Amino acid sequence: MKQLVITIMLCIPFISNAQNTLSALNRLHQVSKGENIMVIAKQYNVTEQAIRLANPEIKKNGKLKKGSYLIIPRTEETSQSETSTISVTKKEVPTNIKVGIILPFEEKTDRAKKMVEFYQGFLMAADSIKREGLNIDIYTYNSGTKEAEVMEILGKPEMSRLDYLFGPVDEQQLPATISFCKQYNIKLILPFTNGQSTNGNSHLYIACPNNAVTISEAASLVSKAYCDKNFIIFKSNNTNSKGNLFTQTLSDMLSRQGNVVHYLNKESDDITYESVMNPIKDNVIVLDDPGIKSLNILVSKLDSFRQNHPNYNISLLGYPEWQTYTNTMLNNFFKFDTYTYSTYYYNALATNTKAFEHAFTKNFGKPMAVNFPRYAMMGFDLAYYFIHEFMEDGKVTDNQHKPYQNIYKFVKDTEDGGYCNRFVQLIHYTRNKQIELIR
Repeated sequence: MKQLVITIMLCIPFISNAQNTLSALNRLHQVSKGENIMVIAKQYNVTEQAIRLANPEIKKNGKLKKGSYLIIPRTEETSQSETSTISVTKKEVPTNIKVGIILPFEEKTDRAKKMVEFYQGFLMAADSIKREGLNIDIYTYNSGTKEAEVMEILGKPEMSRLDYLFGPVDEQQLPATISFCKQYNIKLILPFTNGQSTNGNSHLYIACPNNAVTISEAASLVSKAYCDKNFIIFKSNNTNSKGNLFTQTLSDMLSRQGNVVHYLNKESDDITYESVMNPIKDNVIVLDDPGIKSLNILVSKLDSFRQNHPNYNISLLGYPEWQTYTNTMLNNFFKFDTYTYSTYYYNALATNTKAFEHAFTKNFGKPMAVNFPRYAMMGFDLAYYFIHEFMEDGKVTDNQHKPYQNIYKFVKDTEDGGYCNRFVQLIHYTRNKQIELIR
C-alpha cells in the first residue's frame, strides 16, 4: 500500500503554501462608543439587514459592544469595481457563485458559538477566493431548530438560485432541505450532520462522516499498512461504543488477513503481558476506550512492563480524542511511538496555523476558541474546497488547496447516491519526537 507520510519537526514548524491564500477581510468596522447598526449601515451605504446577516453573533436587540469588530458586506458596486481591476487569465472560469448558509447562530449554547466561528472561517476563505476573480454572493440565515423555520428560509426567492447550500444541522430540518436542493439542482453540503443516507441524493455531500465510516476507513488503513505487526487489544472494562467498534472492526480485518489478535486487560500480570508480546515484531497495543482515565492506566501498566523487559518494541494505537491530551500526554505519546487515527490535524506550531490565527484575531477582535477541531479552520477548509473547485471547472474534484486542518476526500456512496468524506489519516508521534501524518 502506498503511503503519504508528512514529517513535522517540532523544532522547525511545517510550512504550507496555504498561508499564501490567506488574506485579511477588506471591510471591518470597529465599534465605537454609542454606535448602533443603523449609524454604521448609513456610514457604509449598506442595509441593516445585510450587516446582521454578515454578523450573526449580533444580539436580537442590536446592542453592540465597544471595541468589537463587524464585517461590512460589499455592495454590488464595490464588488464590480474590485473585480474589474483583476487581470484576465487565459483560462475561463465561472465569475459568480451563490452560496447559502443555514446554521443555528442565535442559540444561547456552545453549539451556536461554534457555528459562528465556523462561519467566520468560511468568510475568510470566501474573501481569499474573491481576490482570484470570483464574485461570491453569500446568503446567511439562522436555522432555528424546527422544520417550519427552515421551510420559511427555503421559500425566499434567492434560495432557488443557489449553487451551494451549507447546513442545516438539526435532523428534523434535513428532509425538506434535501428535497428542495434536489428540485433546484443545488449542491447540499452537511458540515456537521452525518446520519442522513445519500441514496438517491446525488447532490448531497456529507463532510463529517459518522463514527462507523471513519472507523472502517481507519481500520482499513492500519490493517493494510501495518499487517506485519503484533496487535494486542487492551480491554479497559469500560463500555464505550466507539472503542468497541474500532477494536472489533480492526480485529475482524486483521483476522481476515490471517493475523492473530491477542488480548490484555487491567488485571493482567507481567507473565500474561510477556506471553502475548512478540520479542521480534513491533507490538501495537490498541485501547478499547478513548478516555484519558483508561489511557493513564494502560501507560502505567506498560511502564511497569518495560522496566522488566526493556527490549520489547511497544507502540500505542488510539483515537482522535487523544489530540486533546497532548498537554499532559505528549511525552508518553513519543515514548510509546503512538499512532492515532483522525479526520483532522491541528498543528499549533505550524507557520500557516499561526498566520491563520493572527488573521482571525485581527479580523474578528478575538482569538479562536480552544476546540478540537478548530471550527474557523474547518469553515475555511470546507469553503475553500468547494468554492475554489467551482472556479476550476464547475465541479468538485481532488482538493488542490493545502488545508489548515481538515482534508476532504469525497467518495460517491452508490451509483445514484451522494458523496461522503472518507478521508482519514494516522498521526504518528515517533520516538525521536517528530510527528508524521500517514495517509
